[in-house]
Amino acid sequence: MPYKIKNYLHAIAPLSKSTLDLEDVLIISFLEHGWHQGLKIQVNTIIDGIPNLSPSTIHRRLKRFKNDSILSYKINKLNQRVRFVEKGEKYQDCLKQIESLYDCCSNLQKL
Repeated sequence: MPYKIKNYLHAIAPLSKSTLDLEDVLIISFLEHGWHQGLKIQVNTIIDGIPNLSPSTIHRRLKRFKNDSILSYKINKLNQRVRFVEKGEKYQDCLKQIESLYDCCSNLQKL
């Protein structure tokens, strides 16, 4: 098996025992990538950017992230129908949870 895919599969394996799932991680990784590029991301940007998840799934996940204070919305001052997705007060906790899954997997590989 190619090295990169093997590492990827090992990295996501702990998701099966987590409250997060692959759909959550896809959304977070999409957001992180966009924010790293300095983009302001709207809900529709996420829907268009992750075509393998249905719009209803994305809306449901974003609503849960918002209710859990992982993400928040900022209303555009010029057009109040436009909402930008931003990091919530518990966003870093979510990243730590994802990182702990990766750390757990890395420790298993060393055994």
